[in-house]
Amino acid sequence: MFVHNIDPNLFTIGPFSVRFYGIVYALGFLLASHLLVKAAENKKIRNLDKEKAMDIAVYAMVGALLGARIFHVITDFHLYRNNLLGMLAIWNGGLGFQGGLIGGMLAAYLYSKKHKINMFRVMDIIVVPLPLVLAFGRMANFLNSEHLGFPTDLPWCVVFQRIDNVCRHPAQLYQSLSQLILFGAMLLLSRTKMSKKAGNLSWSFITGYGVIRFITDFARMNHSFYVFGLSHTQLLSIAMIFIGSIMIYKNNHVKNNKVKK
Repeated sequence: MFVHNIDPNLFTIGPFSVRFYGIVYALGFLLASHLLVKAAENKKIRNLDKEKAMDIAVYAMVGALLGARIFHVITDFHLYRNNLLGMLAIWNGGLGFQGGLIGGMLAAYLYSKKHKINMFRVMDIIVVPLPLVLAFGRMANFLNSEHLGFPTDLPWCVVFQRIDNVCRHPAQLYQSLSQLILFGAMLLLSRTKMSKKAGNLSWSFITGYGVIRFITDFARMNHSFYVFGLSHTQLLSIAMIFIGSIMIYKNNHVKNNKVKK
């Protein structure tokens, strides 16, 4: 048993606190921006220059944050029914990754379409390090004592003192470990012939994320609702697995599917 009483704040200055959670995603944005700028400098993506690389990174980040927050508010609206202004307090936590993925993809698509950039080439670059960022994000969830696991008596259970005195599955760490595994898989895929076709890495990430999220969510509690014993995030994970698998097949087996730079 581990008793969790770790301060989630990296440091505090007056009334302002900087949390590990914010640092992780700020570094994630910088990493994605760097990789896209490098791709632009090496002319790996048609019509993408350094300025557009930064623009698309910003658009995708804003779209991801909005999508993630909207998804959370919709699925957990009971938390804000009597406090509508609380929906804007994003600094208090509350982001849904699936919503963030949709928001980020939509923003990237709109920008890419306007500037005639292959969106999937852009995504293929971002999704390789993305699981690593998500792994550290789940560690930050652990420090924040959020996304709690079900009670258990396993030797590695954790008591989150800021919440209660119940020993629980460290579901956040399960998900962090699974994201590290996915990161390794994405690195391997990025070095294969499969990665040369636009979209293969993107859809592989979506499929892989769906698989590991479906599995690890069995240890996580406090989901918004369940259908046939499955949480709403597991149902979305099934959709991700289905859509991702279909798109990988279509991307590699449909005739006249040309590779675009």
